[in-house]
Amino acid sequence: MNRTKIILVTGASSGIGAATALAFAKGGADVFLVARSRNRLARVARRLPAEHLAGTALADFGSVAELQELVTRLTSRLRRLDVLVHSAGEYSWTEIDTPGAEGLHRLFEINVRAPYLLTQGLLPLLERARGHVVVLNSSVVRSPGEGVAAYKSTQHAMLGLVDSLRQDLNLRGIRISSIFPGRTATPRMRRIYEKEGKTYAPKKLMQADDLAQLILALTNLPARMEITDIHVRSVNRY
Repeated sequence: MNRTKIILVTGASSGIGAATALAFAKGGADVFLVARSRNRLARVARRLPAEHLAGTALADFGSVAELQELVTRLTSRLRRLDVLVHSAGEYSWTEIDTPGAEGLHRLFEINVRAPYLLTQGLLPLLERARGHVVVLNSSVVRSPGEGVAAYKSTQHAMLGLVDSLRQDLNLRGIRISSIFPGRTATPRMRRIYEKEGKTYAPKKLMQADDLAQLILALTNLPARMEITDIHVRSVNRY
């Protein structure tokens, strides 16, 4: 008899994170939700089947103290971790002529430092389950990325981080995969279109549910297989 999988999804209060949490729960897994918005997180939690909600936690990934508190809570509450989905992230425009480094620091704290520290802190749980780490990166690593040089640098940093971690994690029986989605209909994408002065046509874009199904399929592959990188985009012109 197969045991029930335990899944942790960060950035679970909206977009791809919320869709992924719902997909896993509907598939019979127990899902733990992490986000920084109390109200949005509660709304997503109410949509999950009650018997498959493993718990919720609020955390600002820009704070090392809050990350440490989250790791302590998770390691005391969960017996193992089958899948860790890093969907949380910060996006902002940082034009080259904008003074100050605070925006750059914040992007690196949330997009690079936080997933590294969380993965590190949860290694015992992941190792116990011979688990799988899934990192939501961005198609910006293959595009010029005008006006988002700082954000793009964090995504390249995560690409390098995941590639470097892979051998260490594999030796512990843990798989790690990066997904690089193209434009997906999410609240963030709506803001991007507004910034670009373009008409937002979400039906032409990939849907959060599409990415959730991809993540589900990826983590259901035989344990001897590891897909390292998946680049995916909409077939529609936008």
